[in-house]
Amino acid sequence: MIISNYHSHSTFCDGRATMEEFVKFAIAKGLKHYGFSSHAPIPFDTPWTMVADDFPEYEAEFHRLKEKYKDSIELYLGLEVDYIHGCCDIKSEFFKNINLDFSIGSIHYLDCLGGNNYWSIDGPFGEFEEGLQILFDGDIEAGTRRFFEISGDMIEKGGFDIVGHVDKITYHGRKYKNFGLNKPEYQKLMLTLLEQIKAQNMILEVNTKSLADHGITYPHQTFYETIARMEIPLMVNSDCHYPTNITAGFDETYKALHKAGVRHLMQLTKDGWKKENL
Repeated sequence: MIISNYHSHSTFCDGRATMEEFVKFAIAKGLKHYGFSSHAPIPFDTPWTMVADDFPEYEAEFHRLKEKYKDSIELYLGLEVDYIHGCCDIKSEFFKNINLDFSIGSIHYLDCLGGNNYWSIDGPFGEFEEGLQILFDGDIEAGTRRFFEISGDMIEKGGFDIVGHVDKITYHGRKYKNFGLNKPEYQKLMLTLLEQIKAQNMILEVNTKSLADHGITYPHQTFYETIARMEIPLMVNSDCHYPTNITAGFDETYKALHKAGVRHLMQLTKDGWKKENL
């Protein structure tokens, strides 16, 4: 069984420990491959994204740690890059002059509510509810359709390696009575998105961040068998913000994926992306 993690956040964004503390925990957990993926800068201020001026320091610290721990673990430099419709994506100016080993494309914001205020689908529930009311009169089904539409746009535009927490709309969406993972419309939206990921030959992460607290992964466990049948390239990431969560939920998720028919996971190595047995 392979154990690696390419989705992590340090104090360069909203993580709760230094990069070196994460490396030490990764080694202690027996990981041989580990990737840093701080939230990339976006065009407006937030309390959770990296500041553009800090990237050189982030890069320098990565290279220091890569050299220091080269005999114990392979380290990779990445960013989690926001796709915000009409605002920014990985083809924005900032990314043209930096070198990364990998990138994760994710959605945390949808449409603009005015000024630099965007609908947050991954923050406090109050912010989610406010945006849903303003944009869709509280209609969670309409908001869900918009989430998948923008997700599809992100995938079609491309430029990144890994699709991050692909159905994160479930985080707050499941709190609404009209939201349903098993509804035909939701199943169709998800299948269409999976087909787009497959067509673009992207890697889909299974994100375990919410497993302990909410019992769900992204994508939801409901879709594991479909993903296995489609043979979409997969990896398991914990989206950790604390070093203690580097491998949180991995054992349970590995077993569930194997039961669903998944036999391989993708691994980033010195020679590029490789398929390894699960």
